[in-house]
Amino acid sequence: MQYLLKVSIEDTPLWRLVAIDGKADICHVAKLIALAFDYKKSQYCFIINNQKFSAGIDGETTSLEELKSFDSLALETGSVFNFVNETIGSLRHRVEVMKAEEKLYCLIPSCLVGAGMLPPEDNLTAASISAYYDMEDCPSLNLKDVTNRLREYGSVRKDLEATMSKISAIPFNVKG
Repeated sequence: MQYLLKVSIEDTPLWRLVAIDGKADICHVAKLIALAFDYKKSQYCFIINNQKFSAGIDGETTSLEELKSFDSLALETGSVFNFVNETIGSLRHRVEVMKAEEKLYCLIPSCLVGAGMLPPEDNLTAASISAYYDMEDCPSLNLKDVTNRLREYGSVRKDLEATMSKISAIPFNVKG
């Protein structure tokens, strides 16, 4: 499946509409969402139906669970869950699955639309983000830059075999 996710930072006007491939692992999708907002290195998780799914640290996995495909979460159009940036004061995001289809007719991954930029500071809060957004000289969101970051990172993990070997410390061969 391919997914169109509306990701909104709770209690702020910032949001992104991101297209992702469900074949990507949970950790990879978390990194794509982080790139859409241009977060610095952080630890992430998803909270779906009150269950926490660890999503790595800046795209680096810490367990085999984080390598499960996003498809394995069994989300469908209308599903709502949370994405949490655990490093930055537990900054929570509301994620709504706008579409879940076999084929989306857009670039994967990409950011189709959104609003607002993060302030250039390390200690982000909903209040500081909203205040920055309301400033007259706040820079505009450049969707081309956001999509370029996502495309550079890729739609799925390219080093799956090496990542699994590193996590499990056992040689792993995906070719059989």
